[in-house]
Amino acid sequence: MKPALFANRSNLLDTIRAIAVTMVVLFHVATRYPVEELDAVARQFLRYGFLGVDIFYPLSGFLITRFLLGHSGRGSIKAFVLRRVFRIVPLYFVAVTIFFVAATVTRYEAETLDRIWVAYLFLTGWFAFLTGPDSVPYTITWSLSVEEFAYILFGLSAFLFRRSFTAILIFLAIAPFLLRVQLYAGGYENIYYFPLARLDSIASGGLVAVLIGRVRHLWAMLAVGTIVAIAVWKSGGPVGSAALFTTVTMATCTTIAACETLLSGLRGRVLDAAARVGLYSYFIYLFHFFFLYALFMAVGRLGIATPSFWIMGPLCLVATYVAAWMSFTWFEAPLMMFGRRLEAQETSRAVAAGGPKE
Repeated sequence: MKPALFANRSNLLDTIRAIAVTMVVLFHVATRYPVEELDAVARQFLRYGFLGVDIFYPLSGFLITRFLLGHSGRGSIKAFVLRRVFRIVPLYFVAVTIFFVAATVTRYEAETLDRIWVAYLFLTGWFAFLTGPDSVPYTITWSLSVEEFAYILFGLSAFLFRRSFTAILIFLAIAPFLLRVQLYAGGYENIYYFPLARLDSIASGGLVAVLIGRVRHLWAMLAVGTIVAIAVWKSGGPVGSAALFTTVTMATCTTIAACETLLSGLRGRVLDAAARVGLYSYFIYLFHFFFLYALFMAVGRLGIATPSFWIMGPLCLVATYVAAWMSFTWFEAPLMMFGRRLEAQETSRAVAAGGPKE
């Protein structure tokens, strides 16, 4: 592990990632059981676990905006692109390729496998909205469609319209919510996957990065906003449906602001352990379904009764975590360090050409 990769990491923010990815994994485990076989807690994961994805979005917005605000010199856009590319693309392509090969062998989702190019091009979210989630393979990659679209949009906005960047974030924090309201009112389906209707979560996290050093007690203001969002969500109708994701966004933004101010000095072994799960959350998110499928297939081949949710869930998490550790140590971290070296070279060229030092 290279210290440079961890210099600016926050255990608290990584713990938020850990909570989010655990929710997603346990949600997918819960979907493999009849509802009547799940206890009250497991049913909550079945009902709300998918919202773990929505916790990732504000966190991503916060971190990428903080990076963009802190890098204003020449070559900053290249540094931003290099970091995103070497962190996201190689592992993503490996995951999609493994899915394609495994699905070809097992005939899993055979009727949609000819559309694997959709996943390779980060278009799953767009197709899932337009033609339905069952029309594209490896559907969980829809969330990467949202994030990659946001990275491109945020990076270009910060580079081309830096003075208006905050105004752009405000617009993106409002317009997608209004779009969701219109889509729900119009009876559209699969709005959950639509990148244009999900950008407000990422933009809201970006606004937290802008305001956290300027507004006192920001966490308290966001907590009030969370209460309002819950009330709107519970009101029902198109506005209430659209506010479900806003509620998760506001709660996550509140937590981020509290972690960066009130809880910034919090330490402990439990927190360190949770943060390590968060560090590996990208791999866990992309690959956990492979391990889940393999576990249930092994149980079926052995001809034994399916273990309970509370056995299969932790097993899936542990198996994926071990693989994630190996992937990060020998694949992801070396690639990230290579990207950082390229970034340093770009910065050096910019300084040599007369640009300001970053």
